[in-house]
Amino acid sequence: MNLKQNLQKLNNYKNKNILVTGGAGFIGSHIVDLLYKFGANIRILDNLSAGKLENLTNSKFEFIEGDISNFETCLKATKNIDFLFHLAALVSVEESIIDPLKCNQINVTGTLNLLEASKINHVKKFIFSSSAAVYGASNDILDEKSICNPISPYGLSKLIGEQYTKLFSKHFQTISLRYFNVFGQRQDPSSHYSGVVAKFRRCIEENLDITIFGDGNQTRDFIDVTLVAQANLALALTDINNESFNVATGKSISLLQLVENLKKDFPNYKREIQFKPARNGDIKFSYACTKKLNSILEI
Repeated sequence: MNLKQNLQKLNNYKNKNILVTGGAGFIGSHIVDLLYKFGANIRILDNLSAGKLENLTNSKFEFIEGDISNFETCLKATKNIDFLFHLAALVSVEESIIDPLKCNQINVTGTLNLLEASKINHVKKFIFSSSAAVYGASNDILDEKSICNPISPYGLSKLIGEQYTKLFSKHFQTISLRYFNVFGQRQDPSSHYSGVVAKFRRCIEENLDITIFGDGNQTRDFIDVTLVAQANLALALTDINNESFNVATGKSISLLQLVENLKKDFPNYKREIQFKPARNGDIKFSYACTKKLNSILEI
């Protein structure tokens, strides 16, 4: 995805009022960076449970420390907002299995709070950060028409969030973005929520054992966080309404091959991979069809 191809469109963010929920987080902070670059007026809503203020590299934003589970907070945050990028969520599959009530409160009730507040405050567009977890377990290449059969409370909560955004699309434009495996700068390798790229790289850099849950043949479709941010901003400026998009590269790689690729920069790393049983809710194969996204962004 080439940012220059969408440069003229992104200039339309100048002086627009934008809310980013979860804006201090890994992906959200990159969206904030891009919005700042193109002159938007930025408001961030984040409870800092996973996000960090140090992820925010500029000081020109309004920050509300609060929780999307509180409707009054959502009502305050959405006032005078043009576009809303909703990233605040419980993002751990494992934690969603341990505490599905917490997952539902944040990911379902929180999303509904924001949608209702957006309707009251006349937000123009709502961009919902969903997940490939909505598809569940499948051996097929996944496009947006594939059957959704989530196998974790997290995946189910994201699918319900998508359905709620569809219901509200008669009040304002909505788009759901199904992220596959996002990696990149500011992904904390020590975090329980972090993806395998950051974790594996940290282990190699610090000469620690790499742990893989399962046999390592499970595949993932990895996409850099900067491309995810670009996709958010570019799609928000379209007239598309009530649609879902895969956000991925359309290239699949096994975890074993990922380790081998990362080791190329560290020839002295000789530790063996430690294999542990696969975890509940983990998906074996993940491979996205990105034709729909590519056709809109012309990439």
